[in-house]
Amino acid sequence: MKRILLFLIFLSYQSIGQTVYQPHEVESQAVPAGGAAVLNQFLLSNVQIPFKSGIHGLNKKVFVKGVVEADGSMTGLEIVKGLDSLCNIEAMRVLGLYKSWKPASIKDQKVRQTVIYQVPFNVDAPENFDSTSWSFVNYYDKKYYPTTIAKDYKYRSVMPVNEQGYIKGDIVYEEFRLGHWSKVNTVPFQRKELWHKVYGEPGIDSVKVYQLLAEDKNETNYAPVLTFQDNGKLIAYKEYVAGNKTALRKQYYLSGMLKEVETSGDSSVTNVSWYSNGQLRSVVEYPVKQVLFDSKVFGVWEANGKQTVKDGNGWWKYNSDESKKLLYEQGAVHEGVKTGKWVGKWSDSTIYYVESYDNGILKEGHCFVNGEKVTYAEKAIQPHFKGGINSLYQFLGQNIKYPSEAARRGITGRVRVSFTVCEDGSLCDYKVEKGVVQDIDDEALRVVKKMSGKWEPGELRGQKVRVQYNLPVNFIMQ
Repeated sequence: MKRILLFLIFLSYQSIGQTVYQPHEVESQAVPAGGAAVLNQFLLSNVQIPFKSGIHGLNKKVFVKGVVEADGSMTGLEIVKGLDSLCNIEAMRVLGLYKSWKPASIKDQKVRQTVIYQVPFNVDAPENFDSTSWSFVNYYDKKYYPTTIAKDYKYRSVMPVNEQGYIKGDIVYEEFRLGHWSKVNTVPFQRKELWHKVYGEPGIDSVKVYQLLAEDKNETNYAPVLTFQDNGKLIAYKEYVAGNKTALRKQYYLSGMLKEVETSGDSSVTNVSWYSNGQLRSVVEYPVKQVLFDSKVFGVWEANGKQTVKDGNGWWKYNSDESKKLLYEQGAVHEGVKTGKWVGKWSDSTIYYVESYDNGILKEGHCFVNGEKVTYAEKAIQPHFKGGINSLYQFLGQNIKYPSEAARRGITGRVRVSFTVCEDGSLCDYKVEKGVVQDIDDEALRVVKKMSGKWEPGELRGQKVRVQYNLPVNFIMQ
């Protein structure tokens, strides 16, 4: 009799687990774990609107039907009301990446439930896109200011793109003279194959990728730098503004889901990040330069959707890497900045540091290294050339000897050299990251090596540390 009863109970649970319920049939309906606003932000951030679909602008929605499973994922996706095949596929791709649903329940038991959700497709018509040449064409006046007035056209740039809207060829700069456009310069299109370092992917250190970009010999980028996995999924994106400064940076999980996006301003960088299940992780603002204040946090969530910092107030707990080890840091924040006691522990729960903050300013800190207590008033001090940046430029100017062959051929450019500033101020681990020609690269390396011992080392929590430094060395004919 017991066997029959147990068998019937098992069948009952199995039946509930396999049944797909409608919203009105459950006691607690399936909802996004972090709330509808968090899921909507996820969709807006992750949707990659097909270029061909948005050429004339788009402001519509795709309605997708699916089943929210007990583990928070959505399966069985199908279109209820769509746009075109490209948008429909994209809507199902993005919604399928989101695995942070709070499942429906009956009598406190998780059950499967049908859900219909809308995925927005909002984009303005791309500016300066010429559908006849399938290129982005930007016009400038005689002072090289952008213009849309035909009679003022003096120069233009033409960037060809593929069906996805990504650059596919050289960017050509032209001048209007004698009644027609004549080429004056070309920025070469490049497709590079390389290995890309990944984080947050268990068991994977790096993946093979290819990169699409257009940059000149001075490393100035004239188009967004796009990095793709071999399967075509975007893994990184960088967009630049004048001065080759990064304006927008995105990193993606291997699944194709957005991991983080950074938007740069003049004085700060805003970082928005997500967990691998699609749940929003944090919204944090970082200063561009080293200042008294650390970072400013606006919101923090756990992977299950629970919000721990709201409107800049609450408890902030996060992981970071320090000395190539995983560090767990936590403490209170008030109006976006750290306050009170903050503690950092290694993965084995050993305390590494204890710091005291007042309105975001570090008042005092001490860390424990090899059993010794180290006290400090500044969290980090960057390595710097003795005498400051002007002394560094003066040293380069006095020591660089322009290679005679390069000078004879009129070769100019910028060499980017990386090196490590050691704890005693000496330099090591020299490498030419981006060169011009061999003799110029060799000269840049020679002069950088000559700077060894002329640097003040960096410090982290009161300890002198090795810091990698990147230095551009310009070679310009006078």
